Amino acid sequence: MRAYPQNLPGLTRMRFFAALWVVFYHWREPWVVDIDASSQIFAMGRFGVDLFFILSGFVLTHVYVAAREEGRFKFGRFIIARFARIYPLHIATLAFLGVVAFGAAQLGVPFEPERFPLQDLPAHLLLVHAWGFAPNFGWNGPSWSISAEWFAYLAFPAYLMLAVALKRRPLVLLAIAVALFFILDQVHLRLFGETLPMATERYGVIRIIPEFLIGVGLYRLGQIWSLPKSIARLSMAVVVTMYLLFAHMAVDDRVLALLGAPLIFLLAELDRHAEAKASAGVFVYLGDISYAIYMIHVPFFMVAFNFLQDVVGAIDETMSTGLFAVLLVIMIGASALTFEIIEKPARSGIRRLGDRFLKTPTTSSIEGKQS
Repeated sequence: MRAYPQNLPGLTRMRFFAALWVVFYHWREPWVVDIDASSQIFAMGRFGVDLFFILSGFVLTHVYVAAREEGRFKFGRFIIARFARIYPLHIATLAFLGVVAFGAAQLGVPFEPERFPLQDLPAHLLLVHAWGFAPNFGWNGPSWSISAEWFAYLAFPAYLMLAVALKRRPLVLLAIAVALFFILDQVHLRLFGETLPMATERYGVIRIIPEFLIGVGLYRLGQIWSLPKSIARLSMAVVVTMYLLFAHMAVDDRVLALLGAPLIFLLAELDRHAEAKASAGVFVYLGDISYAIYMIHVPFFMVAFNFLQDVVGAIDETMSTGLFAVLLVIMIGASALTFEIIEKPARSGIRRLGDRFLKTPTTSSIEGKQS
């Protein structure tokens, strides 16, 4: 079997650009530059989520499949680590939004109370809101994908079982994943009249099921088949060009979602050939804080834009490119602060408590960095 390096910095860096793409997708409407008139590339920013789903399957297989094969995989420890990874910031964001909604109501600042439906809050707290239990767009909208990730984590032993059973036949595993993608696409199309990549708050969980499995299959493929560095670079240039062109043209949703698979595979191949020093740098750090960027960018923009418009009166219903850039920089800075004072300490603390409860050693560095 061909081994990947312990750390995969190229994939970490990609997390930042995927999150940034989602940010542009959500922030683009009040921007004075009507980018959608000339290109659909920002309107396609929702496909950053598909990149995250495939990447999640790839990376978690990278971290845990050897332990599963050697009989060392402990689901209790795994699920505590995943809970520690996503839940503290999710809860902190919900609490922040609750304070904002209450404060806006008390101060008479205009806001949309229907965006904070109390009947949906239990499903959000339990991270099952994208499982069909809260089909409305409310609270922190992007967190639907975290709910879908939580489902994939709970189902991870089944994914590992397939990864082990088809260890030597990754193309079969990938074929199963792609077939499942199109089967669920037809289900979603018949039920809701939309393709699978349009699944979000309402049953968004079915979107991650095949895409996570694609990531698992890609990792297995890379273990038995690798590309020379020059071929990997050339292939990467071709795939990136195709990806950007297809996003610009807004090709069929399913094509763009699945094109993320070779993109992730080739990034991992380049990581296989990269020098050790490539594992550091500003974009690796931005990749590390990408979850915070993803989770706070909508609440941040909602508060900042409404404050500037309704409280200060500094803007109307649009924002200039300069203001867009300033808000983006401040939001990334706030994400870094959130990562350092909430996400990292909470993750470490919950994992330590879990290790004590399960009486297992401290989690490895690869779990902390890649998962």
